[in-house]
Amino acid sequence: MLISVYMPTHNRGPLLRRAIDSVLAQTHQELELLVVDDGSSDGTWEVLQDYTRLDPRVRTYRHDQPRGACAARNLAIKEARGEFVTGLDDDDTFVPERLAVLLQNYDSQYAFICSGYYWVTQKRAKPTMCNDLVITLDKQLDANHATNQVFVERSRMLAIGGFDEELVALQDYDCFTRLIKVYGSAFRLGQPLQNIFVEHGGQRISSQRKSRLGFARFMQKHGADMNTRQRLNHAFWLKMRIQEPFSVSELLKSLPAGHLKMKLGHLYRYGLKLKSL
Repeated sequence: MLISVYMPTHNRGPLLRRAIDSVLAQTHQELELLVVDDGSSDGTWEVLQDYTRLDPRVRTYRHDQPRGACAARNLAIKEARGEFVTGLDDDDTFVPERLAVLLQNYDSQYAFICSGYYWVTQKRAKPTMCNDLVITLDKQLDANHATNQVFVERSRMLAIGGFDEELVALQDYDCFTRLIKVYGSAFRLGQPLQNIFVEHGGQRISSQRKSRLGFARFMQKHGADMNTRQRLNHAFWLKMRIQEPFSVSELLKSLPAGHLKMKLGHLYRYGLKLKSL
């Protein structure tokens, strides 16, 4: 069973090799890796050409000018030949058995399947979202329970139009939510099957402006399906993302909406402050 892995990249140099090598080292070897260089200027294209010469499973494409990760992903998905597609960011890695385990556990009754992951810092690799979970639309509108990558039939991604290229933040969240709206609940396997690196010196978090625009656009697309609890949670996620202080009244309203442990953890971890009423 051919599985297509799509990977956008932009000026990632050495990190890119680590990501590519983790795909080519999969225990499931019937795969293709489609990498789209989104207008890099640091020699990324030359790195990719080295891989195409060494391994015929690697296929590469290039945007002369940066068009964004969503456009790069959509190009790769369009060109993919596999029945299933899944993605990888160029600063992360797959564990060796990721594709094999996801294929083995795939069930077409679900919109897609995804998995837990390791949140990797310089000090440790913390298993995260490592519990089996049926992701209903109600749960997904509360928060993105699908992590940042899913394993899905290529035809389904094409049917929903892929990633929204006009979104400047929450692109993954939006795409996976639309899949659930069309194809029903998804399933998250509790096994950690990828490494998300957060201390490599690159930028993972959008600017405040992009975050505000992304959250506003997400609400335009999905807000009509949300209840009060979900809206309160999204207000919290935005403040957390841009590290904006909470008023005591805002925090008291948000905590009963759920995710108490996660919210208090974020307040502690990122040193978010409370402001006066």
